[in-house]
Amino acid sequence: MKILRLFFCSALALHYLCTRKDNKMQKILFILCLLWAACFPAAAQTDSVRVSLLTVSPGTKVYELYGHTAIRVKEVTPGRYSDWVFNYGTFSFEQENFVWRFLKGETDYELGVVPYALFYDNYVREARGIHELVLNLTPAEARRLVDALSQNLLPENATYRYNFFYDNCTTRAVDMIEKAIDGKIVWPENAPQRSLRSIVEEYADVYPWIELGQNILLGAEADEPAGRKTQGFAPLYAEGFVEKAQIVAPDGQTRYLVNTATTLLPTPPRAIPDPPVTPNVLLGTLFAIAVAVTAREWQKRRYFWSMDALLLLAQGLVGLVVGFMFACSDHPTVQSNWAVAILNPLPLLYLPWMLKQVTLHRAPIGLYAEAPMLVVLLVAGLAGVQHFPTGLWLLGATLGLRCISFAVRHRQGFWKQGV
Repeated sequence: MKILRLFFCSALALHYLCTRKDNKMQKILFILCLLWAACFPAAAQTDSVRVSLLTVSPGTKVYELYGHTAIRVKEVTPGRYSDWVFNYGTFSFEQENFVWRFLKGETDYELGVVPYALFYDNYVREARGIHELVLNLTPAEARRLVDALSQNLLPENATYRYNFFYDNCTTRAVDMIEKAIDGKIVWPENAPQRSLRSIVEEYADVYPWIELGQNILLGAEADEPAGRKTQGFAPLYAEGFVEKAQIVAPDGQTRYLVNTATTLLPTPPRAIPDPPVTPNVLLGTLFAIAVAVTAREWQKRRYFWSMDALLLLAQGLVGLVVGFMFACSDHPTVQSNWAVAILNPLPLLYLPWMLKQVTLHRAPIGLYAEAPMLVVLLVAGLAGVQHFPTGLWLLGATLGLRCISFAVRHRQGFWKQGV
């Protein structure tokens, strides 16, 4: 039977090589894992199998800011040793149309597996810490979890549609553990009162430009209170919940889900970048320039149209991204984004007409269209419908100043004087 399993898994590996375009190392690791999986179920019936939840500290890249989660399966028996890490966070930038699919929220991730030594060395190079929670599983539960992971490694099961908040490497790992339990897991009830946006800000606060970009894209849904399961999208939050959880067996006996906790690789001090210009400084300076330009206009009784043209251009370019995500993307929470009121592509459509009007010395009355957009943003923010970052309020103040100044000049007949 063992030989048959080996033959079957080898055939799957050959099929994988013929149908996939992964790099050479991925193919080799896949074959090794299949061969290991062919032999593992029989060995998993002993107490020598130890399953752990690994949590990696945050990194410096955008997709590393929140940390990472993986499952470690280690077996030590006389004459046999294996130590593998199952990782639901595998993806490749070389996927076909990766950028387009990422914007659409249609990125596919895979379950991958590597030897623990490679996993460890990778995070040594990246200067990130690894914390291990050894799970308090029975032999039957460990076997059930390993069998499920082995099934997920098959090419037809390995790929899944990634969702940043609701279906990622952390949520998948915790779900796999929960499904393997005999009985049920009782999770801690004292989860902190947090929203998805507040957790995002917590991890991105040292990268102000990334924090602003994420804040602008997240909609009102991200401000709703998040329960324990929803907060568990973040690896460090999930780790805290797992560490406090208890298993209630069918016979009513309870035990903690975690047996021991160990720091495998200490987390180094987090480097805090020092960008030359932060978003708030830049947008605050823009507002100050708008005040100075407006005051100069009233003093000279001239209209400096280039100021509004540049604002419309910047507003429309950012609005291309925000508007596309709002209307076309499957990313979570973006469809409820009220920031689209002022960050949308419409200013780009109006800009050519505005330039034509000013060259003919006519009032570009289309600027009045900014007013209802700004009112929507103001009402949504003040009513608590959605939290907006400081940078967006500064941009709104700049646009509002220019809109009000234009309206007053227009009503006073400023344009009839040929200015």
